[in-house]
Amino acid sequence: MPAIAKKTESKRGALRVLLVGEAEDRRSEVKLALAALTDPPLEIIEAAPSAGGSGWIPPDVSMVLFNGGSEEASLNFLQAQAEVTPRPVLVALVNERSPILMRRILRAGADELLFLPLDQGDVTRALLKISESRRRAERESSGVIVSIVSTAGGVGVTSLAGNLALALRYTLNKRVAVVDLDLQTSAMAVFLNLEPERTIMQLCEGDRRIDSAQLEAALTEHPSGIHLLAAPKRIQDGELISEKTIAAILGRPLIRELFDFVVVDCGSYIDENVVAAWESSDYLFYVLDQSIAAARCAWRFVDLFGRLGLAGVEPAFILNRFTQHHPITEEQITHTLGRPIYAKIPPDEKVLERMQLRAQELWQVGSGTPLARSVEELARRLATGGEVVVEPSGSLVSRLLSFFGGHQ
Repeated sequence: MPAIAKKTESKRGALRVLLVGEAEDRRSEVKLALAALTDPPLEIIEAAPSAGGSGWIPPDVSMVLFNGGSEEASLNFLQAQAEVTPRPVLVALVNERSPILMRRILRAGADELLFLPLDQGDVTRALLKISESRRRAERESSGVIVSIVSTAGGVGVTSLAGNLALALRYTLNKRVAVVDLDLQTSAMAVFLNLEPERTIMQLCEGDRRIDSAQLEAALTEHPSGIHLLAAPKRIQDGELISEKTIAAILGRPLIRELFDFVVVDCGSYIDENVVAAWESSDYLFYVLDQSIAAARCAWRFVDLFGRLGLAGVEPAFILNRFTQHHPITEEQITHTLGRPIYAKIPPDEKVLERMQLRAQELWQVGSGTPLARSVEELARRLATGGEVVVEPSGSLVSRLLSFFGGHQ
């Protein structure tokens, strides 16, 4: 039985593609064509049609080559794949446009026919359609992880994360957890007016797999019904939290099974823990306000994120404390970053002051205000799978200087 050839490096969010064909040289040609695609990310496994499936992690897509000679082995493999559970999407790759062969391939269970040599537009369209269908199915069947970060301090990361979690709970009756990765300040507990006895420290002992009992024991319930995984009580204990701990909490299905939404307060300090959270996230929001300093920090973040090369998530931007007639406009900021603003949150200093003085939530002191409505709208958008749009970007430096150079 032929051995399965080496696979590409695993990427988070990648489509797992099983490439099947008798001729190794033909598989190599197709693999090179697939490797040239930039979207969606792929993890490619090669095999001959006679290879069994023992020990395989089920692929998302099986691509079966028909080489123009004896097609029976490929047809049999295609039919066998159509009967497995979970069933992959089946794509047949053919040389000749023979109606008889195409009919046999479709009857064997193929979902898609592509012709060789592969046209990049056709294969990208087919794989993107599969990728989006899988992503929608995952979101319908499991919880969503939302990470919120900013490298500019004081722009409201914690308040936005906390209010978003409360909006998801109050407005949409979702099961919500908040994870405080701002390990130095532990600001989320203060924002929620909680004094947790249990913290993330309970989950960082040893290399044992975290189970539901351990996770639930580390959470603190808020009166609203949301649950907080709090930062350590002591600043120095934050150094004991590793990216392995974060991956064990956020990178495995358990927390998604327990909660509809997990909101992660990443604070303003980027380290391995925060990047591990991003890798597990469905949404990554960067918060900024209408200041030159915040715009510069956002540009530096975009540059860093691009260098990290993370697959499966793209950052989107939330403009906090947005004022319509501010000298630095939304258009200037979007032009500078090369990205649109995903959401705008208006300022309301009076409501925020009442929240602090009375130790109450936004929905207790400011229900129905523009601030509360904007956060509720953001929650609804996430609950309905609101897309993150990423526009092609040119020189970030040139855009930054073109708008803000005169203010230096």
